Amino acid sequence: MKQDYDSSTSGYLSDSFEGISRQFTDVTILSTSEVNIVAKAKRYGRWWLLKGLNKQVVNETAYIQRLRKELELLMQLEHPFVVTTFGLEMVEDFGNCIVMEYVEGTTLKEWLKEKQTCKDRKRIANQLVEAVDYIHTKGIVHRDLKPENIIITKNGNSMKLIDFGLADTCSYAILKQPAGTPQYMSPEQMQMAIADVRNDIYSLGIVYSKMNLGYGFKHIIHRCLKPIDLRYRNVSELRNAIRKRDKITTIFAWVAIISLVVVAALIVVTQALRISELRQQMSHNKQEQREINKTVSSLNDSLERVTANHLELLQKQQAQEAERKRVDNAIKNGKIVIDHAIKEAGVMQHLDTLKSFGNLNMEIFKRIHESSVAYNHYLTTISGEFSENEIAEITNALAVYDGNLITKIMNRYTQLKNDYDKSIMQGY
Repeated sequence: MKQDYDSSTSGYLSDSFEGISRQFTDVTILSTSEVNIVAKAKRYGRWWLLKGLNKQVVNETAYIQRLRKELELLMQLEHPFVVTTFGLEMVEDFGNCIVMEYVEGTTLKEWLKEKQTCKDRKRIANQLVEAVDYIHTKGIVHRDLKPENIIITKNGNSMKLIDFGLADTCSYAILKQPAGTPQYMSPEQMQMAIADVRNDIYSLGIVYSKMNLGYGFKHIIHRCLKPIDLRYRNVSELRNAIRKRDKITTIFAWVAIISLVVVAALIVVTQALRISELRQQMSHNKQEQREINKTVSSLNDSLERVTANHLELLQKQQAQEAERKRVDNAIKNGKIVIDHAIKEAGVMQHLDTLKSFGNLNMEIFKRIHESSVAYNHYLTTISGEFSENEIAEITNALAVYDGNLITKIMNRYTQLKNDYDKSIMQGY
């Protein structure tokens, strides 16, 4: 390889450096079609994905425009679940190629053939709907969503949405024609050339139906596949439906746990009675004793599992009760603070030893104010230990308690004032 550089300058202009080439090497064709060639190649020590035109159509304007259109769409996208595009370059023997990151992994179709957990399948489903929602916010409709265009990374932690060759937006006037993979295309997409986000929603429904996401997704998939006017209007609406399903699933889980506690109690009682009965029958003969012992052993194993589940539930309940106790103790301590402040202020003692009613109102309210200051200071002291809702509950309880004490004081004051007024009247 010829090196082109001037020894009088410090700029580095050669095509390679210590075996790391800036030219594409180790080019391997991955797939070909009537229109495109897709290959992987190495440069600067890492793999890249190249997408160019087949030699049969490389000079046809329509396909050149289509490649340019795909490039312009891809360059708008920057998302962890969408393939990253770096630009367009002239590659020897391939012509102009879109240069993208090479994602090491397997297609969703192949990934699903392996034994995957329901949790992992749902995680990939959520990543997919997030990626589609993102490209729709950019005004782009993919139009070819299918398992073959979804790559699961080698470690299986995430996915990448690829192949935007049929993607479209309303801003392009070229190549307006029905396109996609028939098995995943919506009925209207087969008839119309205008891209609609609901086309992708239909395709998502087909993909989800192949992912075995559980009964909870059945209604969501069914709506994705409805006629276009009855489908989800956009992917955001679809994501909200998935979140709602997750909440309902959580509720059902709690119902199941409570039911399990009830069933566990019944099983414990039933098994205890059964064990007692079996032990009585053991005296009949040794053979029956061996069979009964096997049954008892099995029942004991079940009892241990049920008891373990029951203990776990009790621990959760105890944790909730502990939180409740903290709030109750805070209220109790607050009441003690209020009582102490009233006592220190000497409001009731002042009323009981009252000789004159001159300036009495001002004196009472001054002393009552001291109790209010005391419990507000207490609330400020404990505010960092509780949540906003817990502080609100504590504040309300102490306000009610303080109000009741003030009412009691004012009733005492009214009684003394009435007695005083009567004594004055009798004196006259």
